[in-house]
Amino acid sequence: MVSKLDLYKVFCKVGNCKSFSKAAKELYMTQPAVSQSIMQLEKELDTRLFNRTPKGVTFTDEGKLLFEYTHSAINLIDVGEEKILEFKNL
Repeated sequence: MVSKLDLYKVFCKVGNCKSFSKAAKELYMTQPAVSQSIMQLEKELDTRLFNRTPKGVTFTDEGKLLFEYTHSAINLIDVGEEKILEFKNL
């Protein structure tokens, strides 16, 4: 089972890369697994988050709004993890 946090991490990576394939490569996942994660998140939220084109993806209005919040949250988690590692290495 995939946690919602994992879905948001995939969502943020796709948003940053503007491509399912590039995001999959950076996440060490398959492209179908990334697509499935995004479809699962869209189903849970009952909204489309990306406009899909042959050249990649762009945010829908809802996707852009969600990205602002999730990107900030993921960054805060990453900073928290870095601080713990720094603390352990003191």
